Amino acid sequence: MKRSTVLLICISLLGCKKSSNSDDEIQNANKSTTYSAQQNISYATPLRVSSVHPETIKVIQVGSNYHLITSFAELFGTTYDYFRSFKIDVNTGLLTENTSTLLGEYKEVGFPKSPFYYEDLNGDGIKDLFVADHGKETPSLMINGKFPGYVNHLFWGKSNGTFSKANVPDLTNVLKFYHNSAVGDLDKDGDKDLVVQSFTSEEMEVFINANNTLTKKMNVDVQNQTGSVFIADMDNDGNTDIVSAPYIDRANTPSTYIQKINLTSNSYTKTNSSIVRPFGNDFGCFKIIGIPNSKNGNKNTFFYFVESGVLAQKVFRSKDSDFTQLEDITTIQNTAPNNNFRDYLIMDLDFDRLDDILFITNNGEPLTKRVWINKGGNIFENPNWDINPSLTDFFIPISQNASTGKTKFLHFNPAKSQIVEVYTKK
Repeated sequence: MKRSTVLLICISLLGCKKSSNSDDEIQNANKSTTYSAQQNISYATPLRVSSVHPETIKVIQVGSNYHLITSFAELFGTTYDYFRSFKIDVNTGLLTENTSTLLGEYKEVGFPKSPFYYEDLNGDGIKDLFVADHGKETPSLMINGKFPGYVNHLFWGKSNGTFSKANVPDLTNVLKFYHNSAVGDLDKDGDKDLVVQSFTSEEMEVFINANNTLTKKMNVDVQNQTGSVFIADMDNDGNTDIVSAPYIDRANTPSTYIQKINLTSNSYTKTNSSIVRPFGNDFGCFKIIGIPNSKNGNKNTFFYFVESGVLAQKVFRSKDSDFTQLEDITTIQNTAPNNNFRDYLIMDLDFDRLDDILFITNNGEPLTKRVWINKGGNIFENPNWDINPSLTDFFIPISQNASTGKTKFLHFNPAKSQIVEVYTKK
């Protein structure tokens, strides 16, 4: 996986600046954190659900403007709110809702599942928005013992910087319990294709980006209890792979592995790439992260985020010597192991040209607990930034300036917002 294919890179997100600084400049840098006044958030349409759904938060830059796009949703209940967008004042942190003008309409959401992609998915050179949505897990809504599911959400980007709701057969019009998705170039034509995973008989569906639209190519039913997917060159052989990681396997005879899947013109092959039940008997994978390892050429390090219930989570890391072998991450780094990780950004936060990870969903914790700083070889530690520990709502990076060593964050909750600028340089 080349650096340009990492899921969410700061450069593609927000135009980060890179430059070198002398030791004297670093010593004389202003390392103090600045905080704007808190701003009240008002809504053009009254909220039906009062909470920001933590797995669906995106800041995008369109021209010179920055926008926050997120959904207001809850897992339980029968009330639905919408995707909402806000123009960001990057100096004051004021959020002004512009859902009607930016997204084109108010689109109801169930319970979207990250990643929330901002990529060109129809080959027209303009980035689009996509997120899977499994709907609510409300017992009263169950039909024949199953949750009804929901539809995926796709907004086509337009040349004027706004979006319009897309209608793609088999992608945006079918109710399913969607759980994960992945974006990458599966057919080697230079653009981004899409894989959507669901807990249905299809398991995974492949959509190819061609002729200015997305078209379903095939189902990929590897019978692996797939809970998360990722697109990368898994074994460094030059071929793009779909990585399938299993959810909980409760069979008497286990049959779930991490699998490497390769597409042909009309079919696919699969290769088991781990021991059976790689995460143990009771844990299933809900998220995969892949990062190029600076100490091992172009090889990727894969991180598998697994769960057996709320706040019962573990993180596994592929070994450098053999990507099919995993180790519990608590044995190789001292970052908090049970932070209820869900969504993340991959970006160089400390300006050392190594990818760091910011877990953007971990509101309730100080910012430094949500950040993994790369020490090299994709082993991480929490930073020691100067930041008020009482600020525990959402932190989303807006921009970086290497000459000052600072990263500008939007800090917000459903009622208040502000700008916090932190010295994050190594």
